[in-house]
Amino acid sequence: MTKAEEFKIKIYRMKERMKERGWGALALSRSDNFAWAACGASCHVNMAAEAGVASFVLLPDRCAVVTNRIESARIREEELAGLDVELVEIPWAEDRNAKIARMCAGAGPIATDIPASGFVPAGDDFADLMMELTESEIERFRALGADAGVALETAARSLTPGMSETAAAAALASECWTRDAQPIVVLVASGDRLPAYRHPLPTPKPLDRAAMLVLCARRAGLVASATRMVSFGPASDGLRRRHISCCRVDAAFNLLTRPGAKISSVFRDATAVYSSEGFDREWLLHHQGGPCGYKSRYFCADPDSPGRVKPNSAFAWNPSITGTKSEDTIIAFSDRAEFITRTGEWPELQVDFQGARLSRADILEL
Repeated sequence: MTKAEEFKIKIYRMKERMKERGWGALALSRSDNFAWAACGASCHVNMAAEAGVASFVLLPDRCAVVTNRIESARIREEELAGLDVELVEIPWAEDRNAKIARMCAGAGPIATDIPASGFVPAGDDFADLMMELTESEIERFRALGADAGVALETAARSLTPGMSETAAAAALASECWTRDAQPIVVLVASGDRLPAYRHPLPTPKPLDRAAMLVLCARRAGLVASATRMVSFGPASDGLRRRHISCCRVDAAFNLLTRPGAKISSVFRDATAVYSSEGFDREWLLHHQGGPCGYKSRYFCADPDSPGRVKPNSAFAWNPSITGTKSEDTIIAFSDRAEFITRTGEWPELQVDFQGARLSRADILEL
């Protein structure tokens, strides 16, 4: 699939939504939505900012990207190549939303993904348009997943006792940047911090006994997530038992995630495995993940989540039991869950659920 063909699909989905909601125009300024609409183009400078430095504007007869003079040359030359989009340049001091309002005057309500006076909200369900991946998005996601998996596992193999968590994080970030992937989430924990915190930001504390590395890596707007566990020497019996149980929960999540399945049912059936493993309250201590793509999670699934698994959609489930976690990114096809962050070079466990067997990442013993 060419970029032009992918772009036509995106335009069609957005125009259908505009008709359904009675919008005269649509303006996308969030970096995730912009990347989706513009087939992987980046509009951010500050990776931590929700809004980018450019807006994708769609009218019934016109498609434009509005940005300021500082960004226009790079965005035109490096981000929008191959797309039938008009670039509208404004002075750096001019209000972008004011320019968009003037461009869309008379068209009808202008929907936006960033709150702005005079505009209507595009809605929290805008991500519904993004979840079913096109053929070219699947190709890009596979490539990112492969690189993210190698980056994570290469960094994990480089860990040594006494190394600081921040040094481990630096190694992981370096492996990502080397592969043209942005490490937007890097978590590291060891020692007493490993069982204490589910979202352990790296600290200068030394690695001790066992360690967990968590990565969300982004490229062309798509985000792949994975976690790997390391033990310095043989893993303790307690850690190993918890990890095996966690992998069984993870296998349930991934095997149940098939197009058409209710997300709430996937959640309930998979979290029931916690109880059968003797860890019935652990799912209450951390979210379990959910659909992903242009965000690390579009939403975190729960027992009441609406909707069904869309064809060719991506999910990152991340069940955890105190001191361990199991996580990879999948694409849900009708006949299988394809693990795009699995390298095949990491030790694995074979776990069963409802008569099916799945390979999940084991604890690497260094």
